Amino acid sequence: MAHSEDPGSALHTAAPERVAHERMAAILAENEALRHENAVLQSVKDAFQESEKRYRRLFEDDLTGDFLTDADGLILACNPAFVRMFGFASIEGALGTNILELYEDPRDRETLLARLQRDGKVENEGRIRKRRDGTRLHVVENVVGYFSADGELLETQGYVYDDSERKRAEEALRESEGRFRAVLENSLDAAYRRNLRADRYDYISPAIEEILGFTPEEMSAVNLEEVMERIHPDDRPPVEAELNAAAASGKGLLIYRFLTKNGEYRWLEDHLMVICDPGGRPLYRGGIVRDITGRKEAEVELARVHRDLESAHRETNLYLDILTHDIGNTENVSNLYAELLVDSIRGEAAVYVVNLKRSIAKSIEILGIVSKIRRIHAGPPELRSVDLDAVIRTEIDHFPAVPITYEGALCEVVADDLLCEVFTNLIGNAVKHGGPGVAVIVRVEEQNGEVLVTVADTGRGVPDDQKEEIFHRYERKQRGVGEGLGLYLVQILIDRYGGRIWVEDRVPGHPEEGAAFVFLLREADSVPARP
Repeated sequence: MAHSEDPGSALHTAAPERVAHERMAAILAENEALRHENAVLQSVKDAFQESEKRYRRLFEDDLTGDFLTDADGLILACNPAFVRMFGFASIEGALGTNILELYEDPRDRETLLARLQRDGKVENEGRIRKRRDGTRLHVVENVVGYFSADGELLETQGYVYDDSERKRAEEALRESEGRFRAVLENSLDAAYRRNLRADRYDYISPAIEEILGFTPEEMSAVNLEEVMERIHPDDRPPVEAELNAAAASGKGLLIYRFLTKNGEYRWLEDHLMVICDPGGRPLYRGGIVRDITGRKEAEVELARVHRDLESAHRETNLYLDILTHDIGNTENVSNLYAELLVDSIRGEAAVYVVNLKRSIAKSIEILGIVSKIRRIHAGPPELRSVDLDAVIRTEIDHFPAVPITYEGALCEVVADDLLCEVFTNLIGNAVKHGGPGVAVIVRVEEQNGEVLVTVADTGRGVPDDQKEEIFHRYERKQRGVGEGLGLYLVQILIDRYGGRIWVEDRVPGHPEEGAAFVFLLREADSVPARP
């Protein structure tokens, strides 16, 4: 017979199982909560580590010198920029160093601590510090203080950046501005800047008082209308026109008369510039004002002198016309009569007639030279290519009684039809002053685009102390009648042709052996072929 299950026994067995299940569920729930909490904590930890990493990267990569010190100034922490800025070998080398060692003036530390105690922080303070090697640097410093509950300073934290370059630039600019201002304020010219919007001078240098009699302060109070009223009425229209043009071009030049404080007009020259805003509207006009009254008076005087010189030149030409034409004609007639007398008079009177004829010939010669000099000075030369060999041979033919040796060269030079006068006067001078039996040598040599010409003689020569002045006797009046005119003519002709002339000994070191007149002429660019 089967046994039936006891209901009470089954109930007794089910209760522990339910409790176990409940406890298991509670444990699982608690475990899940722990896992969730652990995940949250891990997330917080990761975020903290990432934040710490970012902070450290920010600290270590910062371009400013970051630092932390205790109350006594010992460096507890710093970044690489701080190390580089102050010349430490490493961060470890900087830690434990007293920051007071980086102060040029130790009293700055006391001032800093007092400020921190009062304000809790110091912002953007410019200070002088020093590197480890003792060199100075200018820094801008920002520092905060951390205090205990009872107000005792525990630590200072801050950052600095090297401001030395900016400070040097600032000092250089200040020094430059000082020099510039010194130049302006000691200049004889007056510098100014006028504010066109405010219609007043922002700046005008002290020289204005010397020029116009007004102080800079008095001029600053003068408006544009009053300025224009003081400009001479005849000068106002061109001044207004130039100011309008300067507003468009940015610069201008004014020349006008201005009524000074003592009631006289002074001539002023004003070099100005106009500064405009981005829209092209004039903001400022600045410039330099110079008193040119003296220059203007000199220009008036120069114009008067020029007129007088032109008048004198016309009168001189008239006198030269009379001298070279009318007197020249009279001398030629006198010479003809003298020749007739030479043939008809005998005895002592004939000697006088010969001397008279010689004097007339000399007078005619002088008039001829004066006429040529006048022609030279009458206007610019018309230079051309001239056959030098032909000119020399023609002039030699004019002295058939003189033994002349010619060492020539076929070349052409830059000259005009007066070139023959150079050889006429040099050969004639040798014959005239060389004494009986004088011989003449003419030599031509080509050298590097120039032609060297020598006219030498076997006469008495030229002493060393006269070689320089021989061409200037006529100008210095160290001469007899007509003496020096020929060589003066020679010199101005050679100058006219772009050459130069000098005299030396025919035999070097022996003036008594004769003179050699040497001159250079420019060789013509193109020399036509000769048959």
